[in-house]
Amino acid sequence: MIIIGEKINATRKAIAPAIAARDEQYIVKIALEQVAAGANYLDLNGGDPRPQAEVKNMEWLVGLVQQHTDVPLCLDSASPQALEVGLSLARSKPIVNSISLEKDRLEALLPVVRKHACMVIGLCMADGGTPTSAQDRLERAEQLIGQLTAAGKGLDEIIIDPCFFPVSADQNSAKALCQSIADIRAKYPQVHVGGGLSNASYGLPGRRHVNLAMAAAAVYHGMDCAIIDPCTPGLMPIILAAQTLSGADEWCANYVAAFRAGKLQ
Repeated sequence: MIIIGEKINATRKAIAPAIAARDEQYIVKIALEQVAAGANYLDLNGGDPRPQAEVKNMEWLVGLVQQHTDVPLCLDSASPQALEVGLSLARSKPIVNSISLEKDRLEALLPVVRKHACMVIGLCMADGGTPTSAQDRLERAEQLIGQLTAAGKGLDEIIIDPCFFPVSADQNSAKALCQSIADIRAKYPQVHVGGGLSNASYGLPGRRHVNLAMAAAAVYHGMDCAIIDPCTPGLMPIILAAQTLSGADEWCANYVAAFRAGKLQ
């Protein structure tokens, strides 16, 4: 299971000012907390609308985080320049988050991921809008896989994000999502599938409960990559339990090891 810690993201209220102030202590604290909670990649997003600011933010974040942990990075940006900087500084093979079928984004980012050794998240978005069904997601996944393999990526270097949408806006969106995860994994067993599952709870009270349920359902249907806050109480145990129930955890080894290590509290 690929666990990507999502918290170092400039769209978060506490993170943007910390990046702007170059608050090393705070960013390192967030990074190490996520690693201790189970993240095996750290997402870095230094988004900033000012010219060249995002590039400088990416450079600073990558350098800082790599001073304090050996966990590989997930470079989160739509800016080719920021990604180029991050990829050139990454010491371990990173993930690029993300490319899509939207023409401008695809044309801008495909040359970058072709040039560098990296994994890539392919988001099932297109110029025609958001996916509306499991079949729509599968078709877009096929197109993304075609584009990325043509750019030299192996199937096991591709992570398909089938788009997690709020169930508050469409009560059937989670069902379609889970079906698409199962369909993509059945057709492309070497490809990873997953994304930002907390989007499913947007607009609802008590979001943590919905996120836990979404995690269990998605993992049971084959999700093997989660962009999450691993510090969320109960989330990592739920993911481990769902892997066990789905048969993805051979002989329940990971679940038992986590219990013995006191990580199922």
